[in-house]
Amino acid sequence: MGYGTGVLRTYFAYYFVRGMVVGIAGTERVLLIAQTTGVSQTMLVFARACGMIVGPLVSSRLIGWTLRRGEAQLGMATLLTCKAIFALAMPRMTWAFGLYSAFFLLGVVMSVLDTLGIYLVTSVVKNGGGARLSLYDACYGIGGMFAPFVTVAMPERVWELLAVLDLCIALPLVAKRMVKGKPRDWQTKLAAVTSVAVKDSNTFGGDLKCAVPVPSRIIQVGVAFTFISQIASTSVSAWGFTFASSHLGLPTALAAAVPSTFYFSSTVTRFIIAAVSRRVVPSAVMQASLLSLLMGAAVFWTVSLGISTSPFNLQAYLLFVGVAFMGAGCCPHYAFMLVSMSTHGKLEPRGHALYSTSVNLGSAAGMVIPSLVSLPNVEMICAVALFCILSSNLRDFPWKQPEIKSAV
Repeated sequence: MGYGTGVLRTYFAYYFVRGMVVGIAGTERVLLIAQTTGVSQTMLVFARACGMIVGPLVSSRLIGWTLRRGEAQLGMATLLTCKAIFALAMPRMTWAFGLYSAFFLLGVVMSVLDTLGIYLVTSVVKNGGGARLSLYDACYGIGGMFAPFVTVAMPERVWELLAVLDLCIALPLVAKRMVKGKPRDWQTKLAAVTSVAVKDSNTFGGDLKCAVPVPSRIIQVGVAFTFISQIASTSVSAWGFTFASSHLGLPTALAAAVPSTFYFSSTVTRFIIAAVSRRVVPSAVMQASLLSLLMGAAVFWTVSLGISTSPFNLQAYLLFVGVAFMGAGCCPHYAFMLVSMSTHGKLEPRGHALYSTSVNLGSAAGMVIPSLVSLPNVEMICAVALFCILSSNLRDFPWKQPEIKSAV
Protein backbone atom coordinates (compact mmCIF):
# COMPACT_ATOMS: atom_id res chain seq x y z
CA MET A 1 0.00 0.00 0.00
CA GLY A 2 1.14 3.54 -0.58
CA TYR A 3 -0.76 5.71 1.90
CA GLY A 4 1.83 8.01 3.41
CA THR A 5 4.63 5.49 2.89
CA GLY A 6 6.54 7.40 0.21
CA VAL A 7 6.69 4.23 -1.91
CA LEU A 8 4.85 5.68 -4.90
CA ARG A 9 7.16 8.71 -4.93
CA THR A 10 10.18 6.44 -4.59
CA TYR A 11 9.20 4.64 -7.77
CA PHE A 12 10.15 7.73 -9.78
CA ALA A 13 13.76 7.24 -8.71
CA TYR A 14 13.52 3.47 -9.11
CA TYR A 15 12.38 3.69 -12.73
CA PHE A 16 15.16 6.13 -13.55
CA VAL A 17 17.73 3.65 -12.19
CA ARG A 18 15.90 0.76 -13.88
CA GLY A 19 16.30 2.51 -17.22
CA MET A 20 20.00 2.84 -16.52
CA VAL A 21 20.22 -0.86 -15.64
CA VAL A 22 18.63 -1.92 -18.93
CA GLY A 23 20.74 0.54 -20.90
CA ILE A 24 23.96 -0.57 -19.21
CA ALA A 25 23.07 -4.24 -19.51
CA GLY A 26 22.60 -3.63 -23.23
CA THR A 27 26.06 -2.12 -23.66
CA GLU A 28 29.48 -3.67 -23.68
CA ARG A 29 29.41 -4.16 -19.88
CA VAL A 30 27.67 -7.53 -20.24
CA LEU A 31 29.92 -8.34 -23.19
CA LEU A 32 32.95 -7.55 -21.01
CA ILE A 33 31.72 -9.91 -18.28
CA ALA A 34 31.16 -12.59 -20.91
CA GLN A 35 34.60 -12.14 -22.45
CA THR A 36 36.34 -12.12 -19.07
CA THR A 37 34.66 -15.28 -17.80
CA GLY A 38 34.15 -17.17 -21.06
CA VAL A 39 30.39 -17.31 -20.46
CA SER A 40 28.01 -16.77 -23.38
CA GLN A 41 26.70 -13.21 -23.52
CA THR A 42 23.49 -14.46 -25.14
CA MET A 43 22.91 -16.88 -22.27
CA LEU A 44 23.45 -14.13 -19.69
CA VAL A 45 20.82 -11.95 -21.36
CA PHE A 46 18.56 -14.99 -21.68
CA ALA A 47 18.96 -15.76 -17.98
CA ARG A 48 17.82 -12.26 -17.02
CA ALA A 49 14.88 -12.52 -19.43
CA CYS A 50 13.83 -15.82 -17.84
CA GLY A 51 13.93 -14.19 -14.43
CA MET A 52 11.76 -11.33 -15.68
CA ILE A 53 9.20 -13.83 -16.98
CA VAL A 54 9.15 -16.10 -13.93
CA GLY A 55 9.27 -13.37 -11.26
CA PRO A 56 5.68 -12.07 -11.48
CA LEU A 57 4.19 -15.57 -11.57
CA VAL A 58 5.93 -16.82 -8.43
CA SER A 59 5.56 -13.59 -6.44
CA SER A 60 1.89 -12.67 -6.81
CA ARG A 61 0.89 -14.20 -3.47
CA LEU A 62 3.88 -12.65 -1.72
CA ILE A 63 3.01 -9.20 -3.09
CA GLY A 64 -0.59 -9.57 -1.95
CA TRP A 65 0.55 -10.65 1.52
CA THR A 66 3.01 -7.74 1.76
CA LEU A 67 0.36 -5.18 0.92
CA ARG A 68 -2.24 -6.69 3.22
CA ARG A 69 0.29 -6.42 6.05
CA GLY A 70 0.99 -2.77 5.20
CA GLU A 71 4.68 -3.47 4.60
CA ALA A 72 5.18 -1.94 1.16
CA GLN A 73 8.12 0.12 2.47
CA LEU A 74 10.10 -2.81 3.83
CA GLY A 75 9.10 -4.96 0.86
CA MET A 76 10.44 -2.48 -1.67
CA ALA A 77 13.55 -1.77 0.41
CA THR A 78 14.33 -5.49 0.67
CA LEU A 79 13.99 -5.98 -3.08
CA LEU A 80 16.21 -2.96 -3.80
CA THR A 81 18.85 -4.30 -1.41
CA CYS A 82 18.82 -7.67 -3.18
CA LYS A 83 19.14 -5.90 -6.52
CA ALA A 84 22.16 -3.97 -5.22
CA ILE A 85 23.80 -7.19 -4.01
CA PHE A 86 23.42 -8.82 -7.43
CA ALA A 87 24.80 -5.70 -9.16
CA LEU A 88 27.88 -5.84 -6.95
CA ALA A 89 28.33 -9.59 -7.38
CA MET A 90 27.98 -9.95 -11.17
CA PRO A 91 31.23 -8.28 -12.32
CA ARG A 92 33.17 -10.16 -9.63
CA MET A 93 31.97 -13.67 -10.45
CA THR A 94 34.10 -15.99 -12.57
CA TRP A 95 32.04 -19.19 -12.64
CA ALA A 96 29.22 -19.80 -15.08
CA PHE A 97 26.53 -21.08 -12.71
CA GLY A 98 26.99 -18.12 -10.36
CA LEU A 99 26.70 -15.63 -13.23
CA TYR A 100 23.62 -17.27 -14.68
CA SER A 101 22.04 -17.36 -11.23
CA ALA A 102 22.87 -13.71 -10.55
CA PHE A 103 21.41 -12.52 -13.87
CA PHE A 104 18.34 -14.71 -13.39
CA LEU A 105 17.73 -13.41 -9.86
CA LEU A 106 18.31 -9.84 -11.03
CA GLY A 107 15.53 -10.35 -13.55
CA VAL A 108 13.26 -11.82 -10.86
CA VAL A 109 13.81 -8.90 -8.49
CA MET A 110 13.27 -6.29 -11.21
CA SER A 111 10.04 -7.92 -12.36
CA VAL A 112 8.71 -8.19 -8.78
CA LEU A 113 9.48 -4.50 -8.19
CA ASP A 114 7.64 -3.65 -11.42
CA THR A 115 4.62 -5.75 -10.41
CA LEU A 116 4.52 -4.25 -6.93
CA GLY A 117 4.57 -0.74 -8.40
CA ILE A 118 1.78 -1.21 -10.90
CA TYR A 119 -0.36 -3.00 -8.31
CA LEU A 120 0.04 -0.08 -5.93
CA VAL A 121 -0.82 2.50 -8.58
CA THR A 122 -3.92 0.72 -9.86
CA SER A 123 -5.10 -0.10 -6.32
CA VAL A 124 -4.36 3.12 -4.46
CA VAL A 125 -4.38 5.95 -7.02
CA LYS A 126 -8.07 6.58 -7.65
CA ASN A 127 -7.56 9.16 -10.41
CA GLY A 128 -4.54 9.82 -12.57
CA GLY A 129 -3.12 6.30 -12.39
CA GLY A 130 -2.34 6.38 -16.10
CA ALA A 131 -0.60 9.73 -15.74
CA ARG A 132 1.56 8.44 -12.91
CA LEU A 133 2.54 5.30 -14.80
CA SER A 134 3.36 7.44 -17.85
CA LEU A 135 5.66 9.57 -15.73
CA TYR A 136 7.29 6.41 -14.38
CA ASP A 137 7.89 5.32 -17.98
CA ALA A 138 9.30 8.75 -18.80
CA CYS A 139 11.79 8.41 -15.93
CA TYR A 140 12.69 4.99 -17.29
CA GLY A 141 13.36 6.48 -20.71
CA ILE A 142 15.51 9.27 -19.28
CA GLY A 143 17.55 6.72 -17.34
CA GLY A 144 18.02 4.72 -20.54
CA MET A 145 19.29 7.81 -22.35
CA PHE A 146 21.79 8.51 -19.55
CA ALA A 147 23.10 4.94 -19.46
CA PRO A 148 25.57 5.09 -22.39
CA PHE A 149 27.14 8.30 -21.07
CA VAL A 150 27.52 6.83 -17.58
CA THR A 151 29.12 3.73 -19.06
CA VAL A 152 31.63 5.83 -20.98
CA ALA A 153 32.38 8.08 -17.98
CA MET A 154 33.05 5.29 -15.48
CA PRO A 155 33.23 1.95 -17.32
CA GLU A 156 34.90 0.04 -14.51
CA ARG A 157 32.57 1.21 -11.73
CA VAL A 158 29.19 1.36 -13.40
CA TRP A 159 27.72 -1.67 -11.58
CA GLU A 160 28.92 -0.27 -8.26
CA LEU A 161 27.17 3.00 -9.09
CA LEU A 162 23.91 1.18 -9.73
CA ALA A 163 24.22 -0.65 -6.42
CA VAL A 164 24.85 2.59 -4.53
CA LEU A 165 21.84 4.24 -6.18
CA ASP A 166 19.58 1.31 -5.24
CA LEU A 167 20.74 1.47 -1.62
CA CYS A 168 20.23 5.24 -1.55
CA ILE A 169 16.65 4.70 -2.73
CA ALA A 170 16.01 1.97 -0.15
CA LEU A 171 17.49 3.76 2.87
CA PRO A 172 14.82 6.52 3.20
CA LEU A 173 12.06 3.90 3.05
CA VAL A 174 13.59 1.91 5.87
CA ALA A 175 14.27 5.04 7.92
CA LYS A 176 10.70 6.29 7.52
CA ARG A 177 9.27 2.89 8.42
CA MET A 178 11.46 2.58 11.53
CA VAL A 179 10.79 6.12 12.74
CA LYS A 180 7.11 6.59 11.90
CA GLY A 181 5.89 3.02 11.62
CA LYS A 182 2.97 2.10 9.41
CA PRO A 183 0.74 4.91 8.06
CA ARG A 184 -2.19 5.87 10.25
CA ASP A 185 -5.40 3.93 9.55
CA TRP A 186 -3.70 1.99 6.77
CA GLN A 187 -5.89 -1.08 7.32
CA THR A 188 -9.10 0.93 6.91
CA LYS A 189 -7.78 2.72 3.83
CA LEU A 190 -6.60 -0.48 2.20
CA ALA A 191 -9.87 -2.23 2.93
CA ALA A 192 -11.72 0.64 1.28
CA VAL A 193 -9.85 -0.12 -1.91
CA THR A 194 -9.56 -3.88 -1.87
CA SER A 195 -12.79 -5.19 -0.40
CA VAL A 196 -15.51 -2.57 -0.10
CA ALA A 197 -15.64 -0.11 -2.97
CA VAL A 198 -13.43 1.83 -5.29
CA LYS A 199 -14.04 4.98 -7.22
CA ASP A 200 -14.18 4.31 -10.92
CA SER A 201 -10.97 5.81 -12.34
CA ASN A 202 -12.72 6.05 -15.67
CA THR A 203 -15.32 8.57 -14.46
CA PHE A 204 -15.18 12.25 -13.73
CA GLY A 205 -16.70 12.55 -10.29
CA GLY A 206 -18.70 9.38 -10.92
CA ASP A 207 -20.31 6.89 -8.60
CA LEU A 208 -18.73 4.16 -6.54
CA LYS A 209 -18.77 0.65 -7.85
CA CYS A 210 -18.15 -2.66 -6.14
CA ALA A 211 -14.58 -3.87 -6.32
CA VAL A 212 -15.45 -6.98 -8.29
CA PRO A 213 -12.60 -8.77 -10.04
CA VAL A 214 -11.79 -7.73 -13.58
CA PRO A 215 -13.60 -10.09 -16.01
CA SER A 216 -11.39 -12.76 -17.53
CA ARG A 217 -12.14 -11.56 -21.07
CA ILE A 218 -10.68 -8.14 -20.21
CA ILE A 219 -7.54 -9.74 -18.80
CA GLN A 220 -7.20 -11.91 -21.91
CA VAL A 221 -7.48 -8.89 -24.22
CA GLY A 222 -5.05 -6.88 -22.11
CA VAL A 223 -2.46 -9.66 -21.94
CA ALA A 224 -2.64 -10.35 -25.69
CA PHE A 225 -2.49 -6.65 -26.56
CA THR A 226 0.46 -5.99 -24.27
CA PHE A 227 2.39 -9.00 -25.53
CA ILE A 228 2.17 -7.75 -29.14
CA SER A 229 2.82 -4.14 -28.14
CA GLN A 230 6.04 -5.13 -26.39
CA ILE A 231 7.17 -7.01 -29.48
CA ALA A 232 6.63 -3.86 -31.54
CA SER A 233 8.46 -1.49 -29.18
CA THR A 234 11.32 -3.85 -28.30
CA SER A 235 11.93 -4.78 -31.93
CA VAL A 236 12.52 -1.25 -33.14
CA SER A 237 14.50 -0.18 -30.07
CA ALA A 238 16.74 -3.28 -30.13
CA TRP A 239 17.05 -3.84 -33.88
CA GLY A 240 16.57 -0.34 -35.31
CA PHE A 241 20.29 0.39 -35.56
CA THR A 242 21.14 -3.01 -37.06
CA PHE A 243 18.37 -2.79 -39.64
CA ALA A 244 19.22 0.78 -40.65
CA SER A 245 22.95 0.11 -41.00
CA SER A 246 22.99 -3.45 -42.37
CA HIS A 247 19.82 -3.65 -44.46
CA LEU A 248 19.32 -0.05 -45.53
CA GLY A 249 23.00 0.81 -45.70
CA LEU A 250 22.63 4.11 -43.87
CA PRO A 251 25.72 5.79 -42.40
CA THR A 252 26.46 4.89 -38.80
CA ALA A 253 25.39 8.29 -37.46
CA LEU A 254 21.99 8.09 -39.15
CA ALA A 255 21.51 4.44 -38.21
CA ALA A 256 22.20 5.21 -34.53
CA ALA A 257 19.52 7.91 -34.65
CA VAL A 258 16.78 5.35 -35.40
CA PRO A 259 16.43 3.87 -31.87
CA SER A 260 17.29 7.26 -30.35
CA THR A 261 14.41 8.85 -32.26
CA PHE A 262 12.06 6.13 -31.01
CA TYR A 263 13.10 6.67 -27.37
CA PHE A 264 13.03 10.46 -27.62
CA SER A 265 9.57 10.49 -29.16
CA SER A 266 8.28 8.04 -26.53
CA THR A 267 9.66 10.07 -23.64
CA VAL A 268 8.33 13.42 -24.85
CA THR A 269 4.91 11.96 -25.64
CA ARG A 270 4.64 10.45 -22.15
CA PHE A 271 4.93 13.89 -20.57
CA ILE A 272 2.23 15.21 -22.91
CA ILE A 273 -0.08 12.29 -22.19
CA ALA A 274 0.45 12.66 -18.45
CA ALA A 275 -0.74 16.27 -18.71
CA VAL A 276 -3.93 15.53 -20.66
CA SER A 277 -4.85 12.06 -19.37
CA ARG A 278 -7.14 13.34 -16.61
CA ARG A 279 -9.48 14.83 -19.23
CA VAL A 280 -9.98 11.67 -21.28
CA VAL A 281 -10.74 8.07 -20.48
CA PRO A 282 -7.69 5.74 -20.47
CA SER A 283 -9.05 3.62 -23.31
CA ALA A 284 -9.34 6.73 -25.52
CA VAL A 285 -5.61 7.29 -25.11
CA MET A 286 -5.08 3.70 -26.22
CA GLN A 287 -7.32 4.05 -29.25
CA ALA A 288 -5.67 7.30 -30.35
CA SER A 289 -2.19 5.85 -29.90
CA LEU A 290 -2.97 3.11 -32.40
CA LEU A 291 -3.64 5.68 -35.11
CA SER A 292 -0.16 7.10 -34.54
CA LEU A 293 1.37 3.62 -34.49
CA LEU A 294 -0.41 2.56 -37.69
CA MET A 295 0.64 5.70 -39.53
CA GLY A 296 4.23 5.42 -38.32
CA ALA A 297 4.48 1.72 -39.21
CA ALA A 298 3.03 2.36 -42.66
CA VAL A 299 5.54 5.16 -43.35
CA PHE A 300 8.43 3.09 -41.96
CA TRP A 301 7.45 0.06 -44.07
CA THR A 302 6.88 2.06 -47.27
CA VAL A 303 10.05 4.14 -47.06
CA SER A 304 12.28 1.18 -46.21
CA LEU A 305 11.32 -0.51 -49.48
CA GLY A 306 13.37 1.87 -51.60
CA ILE A 307 15.40 4.14 -49.34
CA SER A 308 18.58 5.66 -50.70
CA THR A 309 21.82 5.45 -48.74
CA SER A 310 22.36 9.18 -49.18
CA PRO A 311 22.32 10.81 -45.71
CA PHE A 312 20.48 13.83 -47.07
CA ASN A 313 17.85 11.94 -49.00
CA LEU A 314 14.26 12.89 -48.18
CA GLN A 315 13.39 9.24 -47.70
CA ALA A 316 15.83 8.99 -44.81
CA TYR A 317 14.07 11.79 -42.96
CA LEU A 318 10.67 10.28 -43.69
CA LEU A 319 12.03 7.11 -42.11
CA PHE A 320 12.67 9.02 -38.90
CA VAL A 321 9.19 10.55 -39.05
CA GLY A 322 7.77 7.03 -39.17
CA VAL A 323 9.93 5.93 -36.24
CA ALA A 324 8.88 8.99 -34.23
CA PHE A 325 5.19 8.23 -34.80
CA MET A 326 5.78 4.63 -33.77
CA GLY A 327 7.47 5.77 -30.57
CA ALA A 328 4.57 8.10 -29.78
CA GLY A 329 2.09 5.33 -30.56
CA CYS A 330 3.73 2.65 -28.44
CA CYS A 331 4.54 4.75 -25.39
CA PRO A 332 1.15 4.71 -23.56
CA HIS A 333 0.39 1.02 -24.05
CA TYR A 334 2.08 -0.39 -20.95
CA ALA A 335 0.52 2.11 -18.55
CA PHE A 336 -2.87 2.82 -20.07
CA MET A 337 -3.83 -0.73 -20.96
CA LEU A 338 -3.31 -1.58 -17.30
CA VAL A 339 -5.43 1.38 -16.16
CA SER A 340 -8.09 0.61 -18.78
CA MET A 341 -8.33 -2.95 -17.47
CA SER A 342 -8.64 -1.66 -13.90
CA THR A 343 -11.69 0.43 -14.78
CA HIS A 344 -13.61 -2.84 -15.15
CA GLY A 345 -13.05 -3.87 -11.54
CA LYS A 346 -10.30 -4.83 -9.13
CA LEU A 347 -7.21 -6.32 -10.73
CA GLU A 348 -5.91 -8.96 -8.33
CA PRO A 349 -2.19 -9.69 -7.81
CA ARG A 350 -2.56 -12.72 -10.04
CA GLY A 351 -3.84 -10.51 -12.84
CA HIS A 352 -0.94 -8.13 -12.36
CA ALA A 353 1.45 -11.09 -12.50
CA LEU A 354 -0.02 -12.28 -15.81
CA TYR A 355 0.20 -8.76 -17.18
CA SER A 356 3.84 -8.36 -16.15
CA THR A 357 4.66 -11.77 -17.59
CA SER A 358 3.11 -10.82 -20.93
CA VAL A 359 5.23 -7.66 -20.93
CA ASN A 360 8.42 -9.62 -20.35
CA LEU A 361 7.51 -12.37 -22.83
CA GLY A 362 6.80 -9.75 -25.47
CA SER A 363 10.12 -8.03 -24.77
CA ALA A 364 11.96 -11.35 -25.06
CA ALA A 365 10.17 -12.13 -28.34
CA GLY A 366 11.00 -8.67 -29.66
CA MET A 367 14.68 -9.43 -29.18
CA VAL A 368 14.44 -12.52 -31.43
CA ILE A 369 11.71 -12.08 -34.05
CA PRO A 370 13.43 -9.29 -36.08
CA SER A 371 16.31 -11.71 -36.69
CA LEU A 372 13.83 -13.93 -38.52
CA VAL A 373 11.41 -11.40 -40.04
CA SER A 374 12.24 -8.01 -41.57
CA LEU A 375 11.81 -5.20 -39.02
CA PRO A 376 9.33 -3.16 -41.13
CA ASN A 377 7.18 -6.28 -41.54
CA VAL A 378 7.27 -6.91 -37.78
CA GLU A 379 6.16 -3.35 -37.04
CA MET A 380 3.41 -3.39 -39.66
CA ILE A 381 2.03 -6.76 -38.56
CA CYS A 382 2.06 -5.72 -34.90
CA ALA A 383 0.37 -2.39 -35.64
CA VAL A 384 -2.44 -4.04 -37.61
CA ALA A 385 -2.88 -6.76 -34.97
CA LEU A 386 -3.11 -4.22 -32.13
CA PHE A 387 -5.62 -2.13 -34.07
CA CYS A 388 -7.77 -5.20 -34.73
CA ILE A 389 -7.68 -6.28 -31.07
CA LEU A 390 -8.93 -2.95 -29.70
CA SER A 391 -11.35 -2.29 -32.56
CA SER A 392 -13.02 -5.65 -31.99
CA ASN A 393 -13.37 -4.82 -28.28
CA LEU A 394 -14.54 -1.24 -28.63
CA ARG A 395 -17.33 -1.74 -26.13
CA ASP A 396 -14.84 -2.61 -23.38
CA PHE A 397 -12.26 -0.03 -24.49
CA PRO A 398 -14.36 2.92 -25.72
CA TRP A 399 -13.36 6.34 -27.05
CA LYS A 400 -15.46 8.08 -24.43
CA GLN A 401 -17.00 7.39 -21.06
CA PRO A 402 -20.24 5.44 -21.51
CA GLU A 403 -23.28 7.27 -20.23
CA ILE A 404 -24.66 5.89 -16.99
CA LYS A 405 -28.40 5.40 -17.24
CA SER A 406 -30.24 6.50 -14.13
CA ALA A 407 -32.68 4.08 -12.57
CA VAL A 408 -36.32 4.87 -13.21
